[in-house]
Amino acid sequence: MAKESEIINPDSGVDIVIIDIECTCDDAKNLPRSEMEIIEIGAVFGRLTDVSFVLVDEVQIYVRPVIHAKLTQFCISLTGITQDVVDTASPLSEGLKRFAGRISSNSPRVWGSWGNFDLRQFEKESLSKNITNPLVALPHVNIKQLYARKRGHRVGLARAIRLSGLVFQGRHHSGLDDARNIAQLLEVDGVLMEC
Repeated sequence: MAKESEIINPDSGVDIVIIDIECTCDDAKNLPRSEMEIIEIGAVFGRLTDVSFVLVDEVQIYVRPVIHAKLTQFCISLTGITQDVVDTASPLSEGLKRFAGRISSNSPRVWGSWGNFDLRQFEKESLSKNITNPLVALPHVNIKQLYARKRGHRVGLARAIRLSGLVFQGRHHSGLDDARNIAQLLEVDGVLMEC
């Protein structure tokens, strides 16, 4: 497997997709982590150079959960995703087909997320539901880890935005808004370019 420094080469620019997912959740511990399901895929596709992150495309796909079809009040409050949104959404198999189409049309060379949760959830849920994972052939970059290496400590996304002198755009825990804010960090903070 290629090292992150070999994947991210700002001299040639990098086609990257930044992904943030939201999943079913509960603060009362009534929903085990093993039963969490993707309910939103937010992604921004861009070109990373040594001076900018140029947005090329973005997508927001809502997904209907099947194990715990009814969202908890905690999940609704945290993500802003309502029950009617997931009730009318496609199942994960259809959502991932749509997402695979966007990946194919944009041809990213790498994908990144804030931490490894998204990577593990895609792998786990694709396997358990016998669905093709559209990210399996792309190297993954843990942007949270790169940020921690640069700054010397691990922080959440909202705090990283503040520490970088930025303003969080949109709603925290919206997959698409979180992906957009990670892209903001790449451009302004140069996380990938200096690690």
